[in-house]
Amino acid sequence: MSLENYSSEAIAELAALSERLSSNPKTRNQFLRLAKEVNPELPVPELEMEAMVNERTSAAERRVDELEKQLRAREVREELSRRRSKLKETGVAQSDDDVLEIEKLMTEKGIANHETAADYWRHMKQSAVPTPGYPQPVMSRMDIKGYMKNPVAAARENAAAALAELRKNPKPIGL
Repeated sequence: MSLENYSSEAIAELAALSERLSSNPKTRNQFLRLAKEVNPELPVPELEMEAMVNERTSAAERRVDELEKQLRAREVREELSRRRSKLKETGVAQSDDDVLEIEKLMTEKGIANHETAADYWRHMKQSAVPTPGYPQPVMSRMDIKGYMKNPVAAARENAAAALAELRKNPKPIGL
């Protein structure tokens, strides 16, 4: 690009504009980048220094991010092993197999806490409390000897006793 066709006043205006753009902190970097884009051979130490600093800073940030990620992973592993050992110390789990069963239960039931899952697992492992025995059958409470001698008389006596019990109770049946 040649400035031969421009008047000295136009050239002075362009120079003044160029000076304002290069001295303003808001536009300086963009001005230098555009100048470097138009003329790649133009040495701009400011941009080269910035690129080098950005490259090294980003490399350091990547290393720090990777180290933080590794640290978080190690903390998670330590917390998991602490929870597992606590299950064994408290006696809830007797072996590693028990811990694995508890953790399997955690994933299946969506339980986030080892202690809650261990309680649930322990309750599942307990056998059910046996139901109380049934009362003796009616026949064992009845006097069968009377039925052996005279079944009709024994039946009448039992019916009379039941009727007497119903009459002495003032409440209606079923209430």
